[in-house]
Amino acid sequence: MPLAPLHYSPFDDAIFEDPYPIYTRLRAESPVHYVSEFDCWALSTFEDVWDACQSPDLYTAEQGTTAGHLLQKVLEVFPALDMMDPPRHTAHRALVSQRFGPGFVRQFEDDFRKIVRDRLDTVRDVGRFDVIKDLGSHLSAGAVCRILDFPASDTEMLRGWVDAVFHREPGELGITQAGLDGFANLDAYCLDLIKTRRAHGDVRDDVLGRYLAAELDDATGSPRAGAFMSDDKVASLMKELIVAGTETLPKMLGATLHRLWEHPIARRGVLGDSARMLDAFMETIRFDMPTQFMARVARCDTNIREQKIRAGQPILLLYTSASRDEAEFPDADRWNIDRKAPRTVGFGHGTHACLGRHVARLEARVALEEILGAMPEYEVDLEASTRLYTEYVQGFASLPIDFEPY
Repeated sequence: MPLAPLHYSPFDDAIFEDPYPIYTRLRAESPVHYVSEFDCWALSTFEDVWDACQSPDLYTAEQGTTAGHLLQKVLEVFPALDMMDPPRHTAHRALVSQRFGPGFVRQFEDDFRKIVRDRLDTVRDVGRFDVIKDLGSHLSAGAVCRILDFPASDTEMLRGWVDAVFHREPGELGITQAGLDGFANLDAYCLDLIKTRRAHGDVRDDVLGRYLAAELDDATGSPRAGAFMSDDKVASLMKELIVAGTETLPKMLGATLHRLWEHPIARRGVLGDSARMLDAFMETIRFDMPTQFMARVARCDTNIREQKIRAGQPILLLYTSASRDEAEFPDADRWNIDRKAPRTVGFGHGTHACLGRHVARLEARVALEEILGAMPEYEVDLEASTRLYTEYVQGFASLPIDFEPY
């Protein structure tokens, strides 16, 4: 039976439900695919995505990086590291990168472990909990508050606003009004923190304090005396860190536990071995890559695989497809804890590689150590699970597991 004509849109139901068959066809039949609905191009192979990530001279992030910015055009571009090009990006990232380095984040291990243990204590007698809702989202939001030096009491409020940003309504394309409101609430929260610090002369050497003290030329990122950032810009930069730090980790923790449950030999092999737990986590990021795509805009006319890209056209970098590319990953559709791929885009690549990747690895290791130590024979209730239904992030929205009470 002949295949149906190849069609791709980031808003197709098929992409929400199971994108991999379409991504396989894109890589084989149309690796540089024109999406007429939005006058944009989708790159599906690992090599093309990898190259685009490290080519800010050809593709700009400064016009937006999501469907809301470039396809639906319902989001305005706001100050964010993710939406800056070098040299502005380089200068702004350098202000805070030390606070996300492996040496610095190591000090939070005990804090992260306490969050996990406290969450497990609430369910230890029950024998069932939801990895995403009962643990993962609390850990990621709590970690954000710890890293950014926010009040721990604000964790649940921030978690709710970030959840709203990624909520989608059936039949509606992309971000909803609730999502726009979530962004607005995060902006207002960060502005209030800034005003409170200024009013009390509260000077700290944390991420917010470094942004407030920076004197950078806004156009070039070069040091310039007296060129302080506006409160609105600083609030926007902080908002980005809250959203990025809260959303993805719960999906990947749930996916890792799911894959270990599917592979009992691998699960037994990681018990008591933190390095192997991280091997499982990293392979899951490749196999179940949560970020469907990030976008760029072509700076100038260029050619990719004989396709002419016009200046101003959006380019969708299909990370989830790239992560299953057989040309880069032999037997790519098999989860393999021993893979240890030398190149991945699981934490991005190039200019905009994930700032919080060391935080995520620490969170994942601590959570897996505690969960597998407490309930090594857990069972996943896959029938009761639910998945996200969005163009931007894929993965579990809910993943209940059963275990022997302890």
